[in-house]
Amino acid sequence: MFNLGKKQEKDPQKALDNARKTMNSGLTGGLTKAFMGKDFVNDMNASLDQGQAAMDGRKQQQWLAQSGLDATADVLSIADTGTLVNMNPVVVLTLKVQPSIGGVAFATAGQSMVSKIAIPRVGDKIKIKYNPANPAQFVVM
Repeated sequence: MFNLGKKQEKDPQKALDNARKTMNSGLTGGLTKAFMGKDFVNDMNASLDQGQAAMDGRKQQQWLAQSGLDATADVLSIADTGTLVNMNPVVVLTLKVQPSIGGVAFATAGQSMVSKIAIPRVGDKIKIKYNPANPAQFVVM
């Protein structure tokens, strides 16, 4: 239960998987449900789900930064989601995108983490990388 004498997991995905397994199965899971209650376990599972969603979003951003197509975009609107990732806000951006390779401009909207010291404003031109298969997936460069 306290991982006494066990090596601490360094891989975040494995740590989440281990926490989910511990919380929901075996003696520790049963004791947790019995003494802390089902609502506590449900709240912990919801927190683990949020952690998984944050890790999945970060993986997607890394993939886009490496493999996405370059473009410039005009910010048409911006809205805060209230979510922070590494103390940086996640926002909903509506953009008019002009691909760098000379494609036709298009409008898209999606969520992206932005630097808290360089939050885009309506009317700004920003550099992005986007997924051509799903233009709503983009990352602000």
